Amino acid sequence: MFEWQRVVRRIEMHTTTKLLALVLSTYANANGSHIIPGTERLVLVTCTSKATVARHLELLRSMGLIERVKQGNRHAKHSDEYRLTLPPNVLDLPMLGPDDQPKPGAHQ
Repeated sequence: MFEWQRVVRRIEMHTTTKLLALVLSTYANANGSHIIPGTERLVLVTCTSKATVARHLELLRSMGLIERVKQGNRHAKHSDEYRLTLPPNVLDLPMLGPDDQPKPGAHQ
C-alpha cells in the first residue's frame, strides 16, 4: 500500500482527486483492499460534496488507481467496496520524479 501512496503522491492530478485517493488509502487494509468508507463519510472527511466525491471516484477509476470490487446496495445503506490498483500504463502518466521533483524537461 505504501508503494501505491508513493506513486499517487507523484502523479500530477487535480488536488481533490489526489486528496480523495490518499484518504481512500487510509481505509484500506494492508494489501490495499476492503475499502468501504461510504460516500457520506468521504464527503465529511474531504470537506467536499457528494457530487465532487462521485466525480473524483470516477476519475480515480478511469485512471486505473482504484477498482470497485463490489457495488453497494444504497437502499440497504451498504457502500461500494474498492481496492487500490496500479494501471499497467502508470509510467506513462504525468508525474514527478522519484525525488518528488519535476522530471528533467518537464513543463513547470
